[in-house]
Amino acid sequence: MPDLATSIGLVTEVLTWAALVPGVLLLLVAAVLRLAGIRWHSADGVAFDDGRRRGVRWFDTRHGFLEGVFPAGTGSDVAAGSDVLVYYDAHRPDRWQVSEPEPPGKIVLLLGKILTAVGVMSAIVGLLAMVLSG
Repeated sequence: MPDLATSIGLVTEVLTWAALVPGVLLLLVAAVLRLAGIRWHSADGVAFDDGRRRGVRWFDTRHGFLEGVFPAGTGSDVAAGSDVLVYYDAHRPDRWQVSEPEPPGKIVLLLGKILTAVGVMSAIVGLLAMVLSG
């Protein structure tokens, strides 16, 4: 029957391969998602209300003056004439929002970090178990 250090070494080796490889792959996927994702730019805009529509107008050096209309039932908390920070897609400025966008692949990145950390820690424990078992 194997001793405790050998058993720990076997368990940590399996855990290292089961966590480290998927963790690193998820980190790579998250990096690709961030690079290929939407390029959000921000601009200072001004809220408007022309009686029929409520929205935001802002200026972009590439596209000029831009305007976005709030969907029905939204934007009531923004007073006309107030300054608003607008986030918009650099390639499609008709895609915009007033709340800060979440970076793409956030969950994938978090899961990749957790799995990679577990894999590295189990590798360290496995090396210690190997040294102790002689």
